[in-house]
Amino acid sequence: MKTHLTTSIPKDQTGQTLVVIVFLMIVATTVGVTISNRFISTLKGFVRTDDSVKALKAAEAIVEQLLIVPNQTLEGYIAFGNCGSACTYSVTEPNGNVVSANVTLEYSGNSTDPFSLNLAPGEAGQISLLGYAAGSPIDICWQGSSSVHAAYIYIESAVTKITSYAVNSVSSPYNDNGFDTAAANHGYPNCFTINTIGTPQYVRIRPYYEQAALYAVPAIGQVIPRQGIIMDARGYSGESVKHITVLKTDPMAPAFFDYALLQTSGTSDLTNSYGP
Repeated sequence: MKTHLTTSIPKDQTGQTLVVIVFLMIVATTVGVTISNRFISTLKGFVRTDDSVKALKAAEAIVEQLLIVPNQTLEGYIAFGNCGSACTYSVTEPNGNVVSANVTLEYSGNSTDPFSLNLAPGEAGQISLLGYAAGSPIDICWQGSSSVHAAYIYIESAVTKITSYAVNSVSSPYNDNGFDTAAANHGYPNCFTINTIGTPQYVRIRPYYEQAALYAVPAIGQVIPRQGIIMDARGYSGESVKHITVLKTDPMAPAFFDYALLQTSGTSDLTNSYGP
């Protein structure tokens, strides 16, 4: 007599096995999708970073291209209101991506608004007053505790002359330096007035002790003359856009020029004394 053994899997266990298999498939799919998403996200990040660098370089390239153009030519572009292809830049990469840039030009200054200079301690700045009305005062204002020296340069009877101003801020801790003291005006805590005698030429200005944002405030009805040309550039690559602004100043004397202005003799050593 033969005995046959039959092994069978209960139906409920078969269902459990199927559930486990489906669950594992879902987990595997989820992990795969997550890894893929992270990879794609990382790849997109690299692309965005690459595009960002390209956009910035394009904006810098168009500015560098215009910095070597004579000011007279740039002034013609501003007067015409358009500089055409001279103010555009474009290159198509082998993959079809277009890297481009454009720039707009306008005068710095040439306005009734205050003109600003941000200078480090001891750094020299220059404000052109060519064309500014004689007899119309101009106020120099600033925030903070720095002290300011200004040299007003003008022409009188065909002779170039200067008038010096040395002024401490209202809150200055350096009051033993013998400078004058500023006064609040125009919404600024520190201001002093330059009287534009003769034919105005320039103001040479320099902060001491601390960095200072300085503002030249014109008299009512007067315009701060043009100080240079502002280049406002934007670079593009993919979805990235980069914006830079550059000021091409009019020609100005170097920092050591101020010491020459204050020299009391053409033959003696440099001194801050008016003695013999």
